[in-house]
Amino acid sequence: MVWRGSVIDPMQDVAAPAVLDAFDEARRVGEASVDCYRAGVEAWRRTHPDQSAEYSAKQAVAVILAAKVSLRVEE
Repeated sequence: MVWRGSVIDPMQDVAAPAVLDAFDEARRVGEASVDCYRAGVEAWRRTHPDQSAEYSAKQAVAVILAAKVSLRVEE
């Protein structure tokens, strides 16, 4: 039997808008990149205080990357 774990889309989580708002605000005021990501993680943790710091960080960064990063393939 093959176990297929479910994949949770962090962009669909109720914390996603708060994460992106915190990240954008930190960028707007000129914070360093690490502090912008940290602001997003803190927003996630305020919404989900019961989750571990590591899991919260992974989810918040996944939200930020999904919304802010695009990859281009050069031909």
